[in-house]
Parts: sequence; C-alpha cells; structure tokens
Amino acid sequence: MNAIANDNMALSGIKVLDLTRALAGPVCSSLLGDMGAEVIRIENPADGKEKPVMDAAVRLLHRNKKSITLNTRTEKGKDILRKLIQRADVLIENFKPGIMKTMGFDYPEVKKINPRIVMVSISGYGQTGPYSGRAGLDGVGQAMGGIMSTTGPEGSPPTFAGAAIADYGSGIFGAFGAVLALFKRNSTGMGQHVETTLMDSVAYMMGLSIARYGIGQENKRDAINQLPGSGTFLTKDEHYIVIMGSLPQHYPLFANLIGRDDLATAPGYRTRLERDEHVDEIRTAFQQWIQTQTISEVESAMERMGIPFGKVQTIEELLKDPHLMFRNRISEVNVDGDKVPMMAPYPILSDTPGTIRTPCPKPGEHNEDIYGSILGFSKDEVEALKTEGVI
Repeated sequence: MNAIANDNMALSGIKVLDLTRALAGPVCSSLLGDMGAEVIRIENPADGKEKPVMDAAVRLLHRNKKSITLNTRTEKGKDILRKLIQRADVLIENFKPGIMKTMGFDYPEVKKINPRIVMVSISGYGQTGPYSGRAGLDGVGQAMGGIMSTTGPEGSPPTFAGAAIADYGSGIFGAFGAVLALFKRNSTGMGQHVETTLMDSVAYMMGLSIARYGIGQENKRDAINQLPGSGTFLTKDEHYIVIMGSLPQHYPLFANLIGRDDLATAPGYRTRLERDEHVDEIRTAFQQWIQTQTISEVESAMERMGIPFGKVQTIEELLKDPHLMFRNRISEVNVDGDKVPMMAPYPILSDTPGTIRTPCPKPGEHNEDIYGSILGFSKDEVEALKTEGVI
C-alpha cells in the first residue's frame, strides 16, 4: 500500500457517495478513489449478514473506499442520506432506472438537497427511452452495443469480447463525466447529472465500425485476419502472435522476410486493394514461414523491421510481463486477507499519480468514523441507530 496522503492527489478534497453494486458502478467509484477522492460506500446493513461472500475479483474494486451501512428504506435512513448528500460532491448509483425516484433520490430531488452535487447514473440502457426499463448486464451491453456482430469467425455464433468491456466502459465514462462536471462546477458553482449506459458505451467504442458502415464499407467479422499481411499466427513452439503487416511501409518487408517478394511485386499484388483479392493465399504463405520459427525468432524479426507485433499473452504471462513490471503497472489489493493482483491505478499522472492506500473494507467498517466526523453523531447515537436497524 502506498501511504501518500489524500491531500497530495488529483481529487483530494472530493467527497463521493457510492450507492453502487455489481461491476460498472464500482469501477466508476474506484477510479475516483484511486485518484484521491474520499469514497464512502453505502451498503445495506443486511449485506454483510445475508448475502454470499462477493467474489474477491469484484471486491477489489472497493479498494481506497470507506464503508458505512445504511438502511435507506427507513425514514431515518433516508434522512441520514439527505444529510450526507448535503455534504458530498459526487453521488454515484447504478440502480435500474426508476428505483432512485421511488426512493426519493432521483436527480431533481438530489439537486434540491445539494445544487452543487454531481450525480452519476449508470444503467443498462439509460433513464429514458423504450429500453429503459430492461435489466442490463455486461453481455447484453456487448450484444446491443454492436461489438458482438464483429467477433468470431464467419459462420460461427457471435462471441463475447472476453473482458467486461460494457461494465468497464460505462464505469470509465462515468468517472470521466464526473470529473468534467466537477471542472465545470468551478466556474458555475452548480453540479449536473452524468449518465452512462452499457449499450451506449459499447456503441461509442464502435465508432470506427459505424463510420465505415456509413461510407459503404463492409465490417467483416474476425477482421484482423482479413487483412493481407496481418492476423493471428501460430509459431513453431505453439505461441500465438498478432502481426500487423498490412501497411505499405511494412508489407514489402514482411514479404521479403519470408522469401516471397512476389507477393508484393507481382502483377495483382502491388497495391493493398489488389492484395485484398488474395488474402487467403497471402495468409497461408506467411503462416507457413511463421510456423518454422519460434516466438522469440518472430518477435526479433518483427522488431528489427519495425513491424507492429505482439504475442497473445495469458493472464499469467501478463502479470509477469517485464515491460509492465518495469513501469510498475502491476499491483495488488488485500481482499479479506488474500492478495489479489490488479493493474495499478490508471492513467499515469506525473505529479499526482493514483495510489492504492487502503484495502477493501468490511460493510460498516467506518460507521463511527463517517457518522461521527461528517454528521457529528456520538458513539451512543451510532449504537442506537444500529440497534434500530438503521445502520
């Protein structure tokens, strides 16, 4: 754990109320916490007693956070939440649209309580629109956002991206929106409502494909292997490597390397458009050469020629990658006594870098601290609220 004080960090002094669960919301709040914001995670008192233990891989998203328990179904609980909102800079929630309104804490009401607050709402499809009431999870966001139409080989079912890109994307965009709204607040004195969705976030990442469609180009599945000189190849020692050798400054070098200058100079092969007509032949030629070479031999050849390449790494290999280790990009979080690996806080700031300062808290671990220091409750008052089932 890095002991750098919060007051030396980019978001020092920013107080965040975290009403989120699952993945997208905690991603958003964890990014703010990594950069120095005081994130107060608000959990139901029953969560620590009745719910199964959360996956440690998800729990690590609660690093750099404090945890209080609060039953917002009770009138006292709602009154306490109002008091916390009065003192907060950011409120993050990822409930199904309509739930916050039912609770009495949709944005118009929150704005009345604290006009300066920035409220971030993350959902499957948004607060409005014909899909608004639908439940949403990462896989659905990938499907509806369009990316699954581009994955997997032709003739096979669409596949997931392999990472929770809808959850992470909407969380990252939510954190970005929160910081933008805080920046604008410096000049207006007013907060605003930030909204991101799983579907929107994935669709936004599809910008290049959308533009290609708009100008009449085909978006092929397994597109990387449809480029002459590019694709995923298997080496002699059975490692996969991605090589991007299609650009005009790279392709002739690649063809020369494998002893097939004709694939770049013969009639019908001299331009990219011409080579597109011979993709399978070109790919076969490159694969035949690569399968006679080890991964290290292919990497050395590509690096020597300046052709973009990258070995397809397993998670184990990624965590041991010498480049990432040199740049201190691998970190770990203490989750219930277990050391869980993670990528270090990101992005990298030269003067105020993000840090991992505290492990994942237990539900209600900071009740006395938060209710005492922020709301001025005495220990007896906190204990009484606990007895009443409010916290």
